[in-house]
Amino acid sequence: MIASSPTELQPVLDAIAERAARLCNAADAVVWRVDGEVRRHVAHFGLIPTASALGEGRVSDRGTVPGRAIVDRQTIHVHDLRAAAAEFPGTRGIALGLRTVLSTPLLRGGVAIGAIYIRRRKVHPFTERQIKLLETFADQAVIAIENARLFNELKESLEQQTATRGILGVIASSPTNIQPVLDVVAENAARLCEANNAAIFRIEADSLQCVANYGPMPVTEMRRPIIRGSPAGRAVVDLQTIHVHDIAAEVETEFPEYKHIQQRTGTRTVLTTSLLREGVPIGVIFIRRTEVRPFTDKQIALLKTFADQAVIAIENVRLFQGLKESLEQQTATSEILGVIASSPTDIQPVLDAVAESSARLCESVDAQIWRVEGDMQRKVASYGAISPILAVGEARPISRGSASGRAILDQQTLHTHDIWAEREEDWPDIWHAVHRLGIRTALSVPLCVRVFPLVPSRSVAPKFVLSQTSRSCFSRLLPTRQ
Repeated sequence: MIASSPTELQPVLDAIAERAARLCNAADAVVWRVDGEVRRHVAHFGLIPTASALGEGRVSDRGTVPGRAIVDRQTIHVHDLRAAAAEFPGTRGIALGLRTVLSTPLLRGGVAIGAIYIRRRKVHPFTERQIKLLETFADQAVIAIENARLFNELKESLEQQTATRGILGVIASSPTNIQPVLDVVAENAARLCEANNAAIFRIEADSLQCVANYGPMPVTEMRRPIIRGSPAGRAVVDLQTIHVHDIAAEVETEFPEYKHIQQRTGTRTVLTTSLLREGVPIGVIFIRRTEVRPFTDKQIALLKTFADQAVIAIENVRLFQGLKESLEQQTATSEILGVIASSPTDIQPVLDAVAESSARLCESVDAQIWRVEGDMQRKVASYGAISPILAVGEARPISRGSASGRAILDQQTLHTHDIWAEREEDWPDIWHAVHRLGIRTALSVPLCVRVFPLVPSRSVAPKFVLSQTSRSCFSRLLPTRQ
């Protein structure tokens, strides 16, 4: 049975209980396994009722026969339990009519991991042969338990390796797309850590934004503040793993900000750890259960591994996107220089190329280029889907009432985050047009040519015209990505 059921322990324990009772001529047999400070009832065979239900635990102490076998790590043989009642105050055997009992520990490397307990309802001591036979059954139980443990560890290891390979495969196949990686990390975290739900949050500004979720439990708030009053917030603030065995018992004291979420979702056990990049938090991974069942040390270590993989994926995408942007910028610059070289006497193709590259690489809906003519600014190039306020070739006065005019007058970059939030009197030239066209954010960079005089003491005021220095102005515009 051990060979045929390497990962199924229960059939083996049931068979051992049956053989122990029958071949040792006992009325029944009970198998116990040590679980922390208690021994847990895991198998039974016979007609005598047990004081503990299957799966129920009792404290392992010397006050009972199987408890003493576990504590003393030796076989305990009591010829008449009724006569030895004072020696075993914790036994309930007298009430069950037990007289002769025998218990031997399950020893693995000298450590007791359980016990077999056989009983009779009459005073009839077990023979030496029966005692040796019970100890043999105990050894077989240990082999079965150890075999199942090793097979389960191997299975877990293979599952973890498979999950890791799967995540690395997604990272490799999606070098510029982080979402598939975060989704598979959340799925594996929930599945391998036996959680009802897994969510990944990334830090955006001063809050946590949910970027991946797996499982039936809903994420009631996609954006959450970074505060110690919630498990995820505390993991970020304290830069450590937070494991709450029963958060329902701590929402009033330790995690008040999580109370309404706990009540809506029924969350009980919570485990969360920070996503750290060079010691700086960039997010958290968060798993939870709807029952009070703390996560094991292996599951905690596994969640940290998933957190590391999520960081690798995020960093990988960041580097790839940075490389992609750099290549796009270099390509755009090369193309513009190529147009300049091929059109040394025609400026229009160059202006058109600059407008197109500006709109495309800065993710803007349109781009316009203006040239200074006295106290007027004339539109000389335009690219985009929005209908322009003025067509190419048309001019308007240089004033502070437009973004381009203000950039020219102030001789510096002007970045307006939300022009609708500005006052109408500050933008009289474009106010109604930007509302009609739906324009919100605007960025304007002056085109400045600096004339270096032959005589150092003589200074020449800058003229607002387009020249090759527009390339440097263009490079200044790119990092803003507005």
